[in-house]
Amino acid sequence: MGLVGARNELVKGFLETDNEWMFCLDDDMGFEPIILDQLLSVADAKERPVMGGLCFVQREIAPDGMYGFRTMPGPTIFDWVPNEIQGCDAYTARAHYPMNQCMEIGATGAACLLIHRSVVEKLHEKFGDHYWDQLPQDNGVMMGEDISFCDRVHQVGVPVWVHTGIRLTHYKHTWVGEDDFWQSFLAPPATERVDVIVPVLHRPQNVKTLVESLTASTGLATAWFVCDPDDIEEQEEVRKYGGRVLLCDGTFARKVNTAYRAVHDGDLVLDAPWILLVGDDVRFRPGWLDQAQDVARRYVGADVVGTNDLANPRVIRGEHATHPMIRRSYIDELGASWDGPGVVAHEGYHHWFVDDEIITVAKSRQAFQSAHGSEVEHLHPIAGKAQLDAVYALGQAHIAEDEALFRKRLAAHGGRVVPASPATPSANRAQRRARGRVQRSPNARQRTAPVPEAAAASALLTQ
Repeated sequence: MGLVGARNELVKGFLETDNEWMFCLDDDMGFEPIILDQLLSVADAKERPVMGGLCFVQREIAPDGMYGFRTMPGPTIFDWVPNEIQGCDAYTARAHYPMNQCMEIGATGAACLLIHRSVVEKLHEKFGDHYWDQLPQDNGVMMGEDISFCDRVHQVGVPVWVHTGIRLTHYKHTWVGEDDFWQSFLAPPATERVDVIVPVLHRPQNVKTLVESLTASTGLATAWFVCDPDDIEEQEEVRKYGGRVLLCDGTFARKVNTAYRAVHDGDLVLDAPWILLVGDDVRFRPGWLDQAQDVARRYVGADVVGTNDLANPRVIRGEHATHPMIRRSYIDELGASWDGPGVVAHEGYHHWFVDDEIITVAKSRQAFQSAHGSEVEHLHPIAGKAQLDAVYALGQAHIAEDEALFRKRLAAHGGRVVPASPATPSANRAQRRARGRVQRSPNARQRTAPVPEAAAASALLTQ
């Protein structure tokens, strides 16, 4: 029978039932037990009747000179665009995607696909039982059965969606997933400067790792350590390794705001177009700034970019950022907290939940994007990468108080981040209409839709 015939038979069998949704899942996929609940929570019979998860393949990208190929993971997200290699318009794989977003696309694979009954009935009316039969491109090359299915879906006027927060892995001799994609993705070089603000509290032993890893990773960053005025040992260590010293006592948030408002330090000006907030317990991985600024360039309104701390589960899923990179103009015009223009952090927090407020506010403005490949490793005791010391203990002593304040402020500003409606696809539809198809390829820099509330993947709800 073959794969195409088997898939057609499955659809025929589905139509003999009275079920509302058909769920396709290949047997070489890894996934969470809640995957069907996740898909159902973001799909919609009218607006999003075909919904896929985020799957990956191992793509052959170039000959290796030994009758094999160099490969790299890639997402199964395709747009209908002019393809120079194919010599015609074709479904072309995306090189990049925004994390935790609901996206209208051109096509995806069938490895994880939820399809509403109304779509299948429309396909049956127009094509009979030929749901998955391969179709030719304009150059005569046959498309895969899954891409052909999506093409038929467009021909009956139905959109195709993928949710990049519903993640799967794919067994291709090894398990290929999101981490593999981002670790292999080569971002273009960063071009904009960034001021790295580091509030510190009597831990001079951490300076060397931070500054040396930062200096080795990029020449566009300047480290500004905000030290207590009486912390002479820390100040000397910062200067020894080439960092810059600002003086301020008080909480983490107060030190952040003081640094942001600083104008001059000797002959240097703290005025880079970006700031990055970190503690002194981080290690910068190569390419972190390239990856972060690439995300900022690709997606409209990405004024707060989350780096990957390789520790916090929310951060690794792209839902949060402990070390955000924030555009200076965004702070000047709107403010990064609920306190208004010119304010980075609310100074009522001792330390914890400063980042929660910043990211929650950014999500409410659709200004947050996660850069999973931007690795700023958090060397924290919670991740087993450092020993608990007096500074960590001081922060933990105020967790309950900081959390209560965050809840109070969150409630005062609406109680939660309310997801916006799904993004409108781009209007460039003429070429596809000429072939009887509806254009479904969003512009690469178009803002995509946050996760619907029930998906629990992007929107930060009341905790």
